[in-house]
This record gives sequence, structure tokens and C-alpha cells, in this order.
Amino acid sequence: MRKYFVTGFYLLIIGGLLLLGGFIMGGNKSVTWEHGFKVVQRVDETYPLDKFKNVYVEGNDANVNIRLGDRYKVRINSEKSSAPTYKIKNDTLTVMGQKKKGMIGVGVLENDNITITIPMNESLNNVNLRVAGGDIKISDVTVNNLVKSAKDLDYDSNLYLTDATIKNIDKMNIYDAVFDIKNTKITNANLVANAHSDINATNATILKSHFNLDDSDLSIKHSNLDTIKSLANHSKISVSKTTMMNRNEFKIFGSGHFNGSSLTVDGLNLTSNNGYVRYFDKKYGNSYQNRTDAKNLLVVQTNKAPITIK
Repeated sequence: MRKYFVTGFYLLIIGGLLLLGGFIMGGNKSVTWEHGFKVVQRVDETYPLDKFKNVYVEGNDANVNIRLGDRYKVRINSEKSSAPTYKIKNDTLTVMGQKKKGMIGVGVLENDNITITIPMNESLNNVNLRVAGGDIKISDVTVNNLVKSAKDLDYDSNLYLTDATIKNIDKMNIYDAVFDIKNTKITNANLVANAHSDINATNATILKSHFNLDDSDLSIKHSNLDTIKSLANHSKISVSKTTMMNRNEFKIFGSGHFNGSSLTVDGLNLTSNNGYVRYFDKKYGNSYQNRTDAKNLLVVQTNKAPITIK
């Protein structure tokens, strides 16, 4: 009996090493059960499309990339047996993910990859993304209306906007995810972030927008803000090297911290009811005001979170 045990143990080790080697060398990484074990095959196909103005994508474990290119097309890289489907109807491109059946092994780590391309000098009216468990990237594209919601509230996707123009976001929910904005202009955004989400903006212009944060962090650098209202709870907000136009308001309930540095703004109205206000190297107790009648005014109000401006 001991002999069989030792032999089986060595075979298990050898099998594990072979599995690891195949994984590193780029071999098939999963099998499926369908009347017996079968090796999963992947497809990588690009399909030319007729013109469309709207996009709807729905699915789990999917990476979505929307970008400019030479023509209208969609590229799908996925497991062959569960590849997303697509169609164009009423000027709308719809891409639907399929449920993966019988998956076992490390292959569950592989997402579907969906790349949607529109020609240069074209834009999109409506983009509706109901995706969970992946990354969404929108690059160089102008979108009139953007909607993003998690397909599963406990299983969200990250969103990256780069060199894009987004004219309206009715309501965007971020749950335990990353929202990254670079070289992008956003107008009329209504953002709700929860559960340790991170919102980062760099070289961005954000106009007439609302941020509601719960246990999440907001970082803005080298940007322009115009008429922003932010309500936060147990959250950290950092704004640096940023120009503020008109009235921008930040309120923090519960714990957290507001940090501002190298800000371009005419007036300040800073109040921390049970915390403190530090302006450069001096503490001013619970409040600090300077030119509160200025057109370009920063208003920060907190319950017990400290406020630091330098």
C-alpha cells in the first residue's frame, strides 16, 4: 500500500509540473465537461460591420475596448463554445456574452475580449455597458450618453477613459472597482462609488458633475473642475495642481480626509465641525474663510474629517 501511495504522490508532482509548464508556454489552459472532458479552444476573429451609432454590451468575465480605427468592426477573442454573439439592429450594435458551461481548471481566469472599432471623425450617441468581472476601456472616442452598470452588484468591472469626450453620464455605479480618467473631458456626470472603489482623474476636465462616494477614494491631479458637487462618507479626497472654476463643493460625512495642494481658485470656505482645518503650515481650528464672495470658490465641509490645503 505504501508503494502505491509513494508512486501516486510522485505522479501528482510530475503532473503538476507538466501543467505549470504548459501554462507558461501558452498551451490550452482549461478543459470543459460535455459528455466527457474536452480541451477548450479559443477563437480570435474580426468581423466588419455596417455603420452604427449606439452600443450595448452585456456579459460576465469580459474585457471591452471601444476605440477609433479604420472602419466599423468588432473583434471577439473568446472560448469557442461560449463566444459572445453580436448583431446590428435599429442603428445599435448589441454584443451579448454567453454563460460558460462545465468549466474547470485554470481556464476560468480567461476573460472574453471584445474590441469595438469606429472610424475616425465618427462618434457614438449611446453606449450602455452592463459588464461584470473585467476591464472596460474607451479611448479617443466621443460619446454623447454613457451608461455603465454592474451585471452583478458584487462583481463589477473597472472603467478606463483615455483621450475621450463624454457629454453625459446619467448614472454610473462603481462597486469595488477602479474608474480611471486620463486626458478626458466629462460633462453632466452622476457617479455613485461604493465598497473601496478608486476614482482617479489626471489631465481631465470635469464639468457640472455629481460624485457620491461611500468608503471610496477620489484623486484628481492636473485637471480642471467646474461646478462639481461631491458627497462622501468614510472617504479620502485629494485634489492637486488643479484649476477650479465657479463653485465646487465637497462634503465628507464620517471619517476621511480632504487634501488640496497647488490649487488655482479665488476663494475658500473650509469648515470641519469636529475636526480641524490646516491652511499651509497653520491650523485654523474648525474653519478658514478667504474671499467667500469670489466667483471661483472652493467649499469644503466635513463632520470630523480634517481638511488640509497647501
